[in-house]
Amino acid sequence: MKVALAQMEVVSGMPNKNLETMLKMIEDAKLAGVDLIAFPEMCVGGYLVGDKWTSDEFCFDLMRKNKKIIEASHGIAIAYGNIFIDSELNKRVGDTNHHPNKDGKSRKYNAVYVIQDGKFALRSNETNILPSGIQPKTLLPTYRIFDDSRYFFSLENIASDFDVSYETLSQPFLIKTRNGETVKVGFELCEDLWCEDYRKAGNPFNPTKILIDNGAQLIVNLSASPWTYGKNSSRDKRVQFLKQESGNSFVPFLYVNCTGVQNNGKNFITFDGGTTAYNEQGIPVSFASAPYRQELMIVESDNLGKTRTRKEKSKIAQKYDAIIRGLESVYGNKIIIGLSGGVDSSLAAGLSVIAKGKENVIGVNMPSSINSQKTKDSAEYSANKYGIEYLVIPIQEMVDLKVRTLEECTGKKITTLELENLQAKIRTGILSDLAGMYNGVYTCNANKLEAIIGYGTLDGDMRGRICPIADLTKTEVIAMAKYLNKEIFHDEVIPKILFPDRLWRFSDDQIKPTAELKEKQFDPMKFGYHDGIVEAYMDYNKASCANIMEMYLSGTLDSKLDRYFEGLVNNPKGLTYELMKRWDVISPAEFVKDIEEFDKKFSNSVFKRVESGPIIITSKTSFGYDFRESMMPYQQTERELELKSQILTMTQYKPASTMN
Repeated sequence: MKVALAQMEVVSGMPNKNLETMLKMIEDAKLAGVDLIAFPEMCVGGYLVGDKWTSDEFCFDLMRKNKKIIEASHGIAIAYGNIFIDSELNKRVGDTNHHPNKDGKSRKYNAVYVIQDGKFALRSNETNILPSGIQPKTLLPTYRIFDDSRYFFSLENIASDFDVSYETLSQPFLIKTRNGETVKVGFELCEDLWCEDYRKAGNPFNPTKILIDNGAQLIVNLSASPWTYGKNSSRDKRVQFLKQESGNSFVPFLYVNCTGVQNNGKNFITFDGGTTAYNEQGIPVSFASAPYRQELMIVESDNLGKTRTRKEKSKIAQKYDAIIRGLESVYGNKIIIGLSGGVDSSLAAGLSVIAKGKENVIGVNMPSSINSQKTKDSAEYSANKYGIEYLVIPIQEMVDLKVRTLEECTGKKITTLELENLQAKIRTGILSDLAGMYNGVYTCNANKLEAIIGYGTLDGDMRGRICPIADLTKTEVIAMAKYLNKEIFHDEVIPKILFPDRLWRFSDDQIKPTAELKEKQFDPMKFGYHDGIVEAYMDYNKASCANIMEMYLSGTLDSKLDRYFEGLVNNPKGLTYELMKRWDVISPAEFVKDIEEFDKKFSNSVFKRVESGPIIITSKTSFGYDFRESMMPYQQTERELELKSQILTMTQYKPASTMN
C-alpha cells in the first residue's frame, strides 16, 4: 500500500486555513498515486483550544468541514483527526438510555475519521455502537498540558457503557488499494502509542497490540504530540515497546505528527512533526526531512526500505528552534523589548529579531540615575548589532514625581524595596504604552531561575505578552547567547562582557547580573548551582526540598545535578561540586540555610507566576498550565526537619564518588 503521511502545520481556531492545507495535500497525494493519506490528530480545528471543546456550536462548525474532505476522497482513502459529537447515538443503537459525556453534556470523541471514495470506510467487524468511519481515541492523557478526559469520551468508556469488550470495538478498517487489494489498517490517536504506563488487569493496556490481534496489517498513529528535548528517542523507544509486546506479530507502524505552535493561554507549545515510518522490527526506516517543516512523506508500507539513523541537533539548538517557532506565532506588528544591557534582554531581543525580522523589533533602554554607563553601552551595542530601532527613555523624573506624589498623599516614606518595585512598574508601563502606540506586544525577559524564586516585580518585569526565555535556566541563557553569537549571527551581537567563566565568576570590567534598581545591586542567586536545583525541582519526576536534602546526605547531590549541564557546558562531570565549593554550600549550615530559603521563595512566589505572561515550553516542565500551582502558606514537612537535623551534624559535604 502506498501511504502519504501529511505532516501539516495545524493552526488552532483556523479550520478554513487547515482545510485549505489538507485539500492541497490530498491533491498532491492523488497525483503521486497514493492509496491512503493520513493527517495528524485534531488537524481540522487544532488540539489545544481549551474549553472551546465544551461548545457544541464550535464543534459542529468543525464537523461541517468534513463535507469537503469527503468530497475530496474520490480515488483515495483519507484518515484525519477531528471532533465528533455522537448526536445520533440513541437512534443508531436503538435505545432510549442516557449516553452523556462525563460532564453530562453531548458525548464527544477525539476521533479518527476514515473515508474512501466519498464514503465512510468499513471495519473488519462492524458494530452499531460506533459511528461508521469513526474511531474514538482510547487513552486520554491528563498530565502536563493535557486534559482530554475533561472533554472527550474514550473508546474504553464506550465499551464500558455498553458492557462489551474493548476488543470488540477496536477493529481495523478495510482500505482498498489501487491494484484492487484490501488492507486491514488499524488507526489510533497519539496517546494510544504511549501506552506502557496505562494498566489493565496488571498489564499494559496496549491498543496497538489489540488492533494487531484483530487482524491489522498496518498501524497508523495520528498524533498531535508536542516537542520536548529527546522526543524522537522517546518515540522510538515506545514503538520498540509495542514491538516487544506483539513479538513476531508486529506490523509496520506509521506515525504522523503535526507541526506548528498551539497555546493554552499560559504556555506556547511547539509541535516538531517527527513523522516516522517503522518496519516490522519497530525500527525507523523513513522520517521527515526536518523538524517543524510541513511535508508530504510517501512510503510503501510493504517495502519500507533500509533502516536509518537519526541525526539530532544539540540540546540548545533544539530549544532555540522551539523558542523561534513560539515567537513566530505571536500576533502583533512589533515586538517591544525592554533592553537593559543584561544577557537576558539581549538574548530575548536577538531571538525576536530572528523570529520577526529586525524591522519588527524595537529595543527600549529606560535608565534611571542608578544605571551604569556599562549597561547602557551594552544595550546600545546589541541594538546596533541587531539593526533594530532603539529608543532611550529616561525614567528618573517619572520616579521622582511618583515618589513625591505618593509620599505627599499618604504621609509615608517609600522604602528601598518599594522604590525598586516602583521603577520596575514604571518601565513596564512604558513598554505597555509603546506596544499600544506601535500596535505590538512587549516581552517579559525573566528566566526560569528568576521565575522559580519570584525575583521580579508583579505588575513590573514579570509582565509581558510572551515570556521567550522563562523556561531557560540562567546556564541555558548563557549557552543560548553564545549559540546566537557563534551559530546564528556569526558575530558578537551579545557582548562577551556578559559571559561568566565556568564557575560564574566575573572580572572587574564585566557586567554581573543585576536588576540595577539600587546602588551596587547584584542578583542574589548562586548561579549554576541554583540552576541545577531548578532543574531537579522541575524535572518530570520532580524533586522536593527533602529529596535534595537526602541527596546531600548521601553525597550524590553533585552527580545528580551534573546531568542537567550535559549539552550546555564542556565536561559537565564534576561541575556541580566545583560550584558547590564556589558558593560554599559544601558547608552543611550554608546548604541548609540556602535550600530552605530557596524552597520558601519557590512556595511564596506562586502569585507572581500565576499573574505572569505565557511561557514557551522548552523543558520537561514549564511554569504555566504545564505546572499548575495553588497559592498556599509555606510549610516545611516533618521529613525536611528530620533531614535538616542530620545534615547539621555533618562537618562537610563529601561526594559519594570520593568515598571508599
